Amino acid sequence: MGKIDLEELYGEIATAVAKVDFSMLWEGFRPLKFALYNDEECFFDGRYVEKTADFCANTAIKYDGDVIAIWRVENRLETSVFASKIIHEMFHAFQEKEGWDCFPNEKEAPFRYVYSKENLTLKLRENRLLQGLLDRFDPQRYEELLRCRKYRSERFPYEFQYECGNEEIEGSANYVEWQVLKQLDEKKADELVADMRDFMVSSEFFFPIRITGYYTGALMIHAMVQAGEYSYGAKDRPVIDRLLKKLPSVDSMDPGMEEDVTMMSEAVDSYLSETKRIVESVVAKNNVVLRGPVSLGSVNIGDARFYEGYLTSRFFVMYLEEGEKKVIRGDYVVKMKDEETIDTIYRWDRE
Repeated sequence: MGKIDLEELYGEIATAVAKVDFSMLWEGFRPLKFALYNDEECFFDGRYVEKTADFCANTAIKYDGDVIAIWRVENRLETSVFASKIIHEMFHAFQEKEGWDCFPNEKEAPFRYVYSKENLTLKLRENRLLQGLLDRFDPQRYEELLRCRKYRSERFPYEFQYECGNEEIEGSANYVEWQVLKQLDEKKADELVADMRDFMVSSEFFFPIRITGYYTGALMIHAMVQAGEYSYGAKDRPVIDRLLKKLPSVDSMDPGMEEDVTMMSEAVDSYLSETKRIVESVVAKNNVVLRGPVSLGSVNIGDARFYEGYLTSRFFVMYLEEGEKKVIRGDYVVKMKDEETIDTIYRWDRE
């Protein structure tokens, strides 16, 4: 495949975005500016611009006096899908503009989030209930879902709140993405639903945990709307755990099917051992690209792993040196002095 013309692609996406009725997505949400970039170029608001260090991954950033959506172009997607994903990132910009206060602390989470077999097995049970609620609303199934979440919120408070933060931020943006596809391409909307239905009950869906929020958050909002407990697009953000406050404490919870217990137990063991293997093998090669101490800016939180003071990051690491943001591209294992400070960065040559 030849090099993708960012200006041409920008025009195609902008045309598709213009077809979307934003009033059907979320109250107060309007089209926002966006940028497309690759390793060499950045196209923003009708012109090529100089790319700053903030252009990392697919997200929303502060740029040119505003909060904009950005997308790293690596391959071509169908225009309707591209537009839905750009609007997903626009929604993150909207969340920031609106002052949503549920953004999880992603620097802290790798150090504190514990991959508990019990918690994740119960989360898998919840996902099977959400899967069923996709087809039709069932009050008993919905109440069982809330009871399970109530138990996890009390048994695993830090992990549950971190998951909820991602459900509210990423899940709502993914729900918006879903609604955009319903307008632009019903077939692609159905494919997204099929992906959610299948992937959220597979063990790989839970590792790293952050990715679960995209689907479980979207489907929790869907279930809350069906139950009449949330008006989708209401001005206030969807506080997904608000419903739990009306429920009494739950002392115990059946984890569900025995095969799910076995599957999740094996998956947790596999994920933790693989993380250990990655870190130890990279550190043993000792291919150092930077020695600190320097302040951590960010890693690729989408699939970062953590093991005994080491973080993994695919595609980039951002750090601050004398207040200036700097980015190194590639895959790395980062030895941390603490949650804020980098000790050493090792190159990770993935096989």
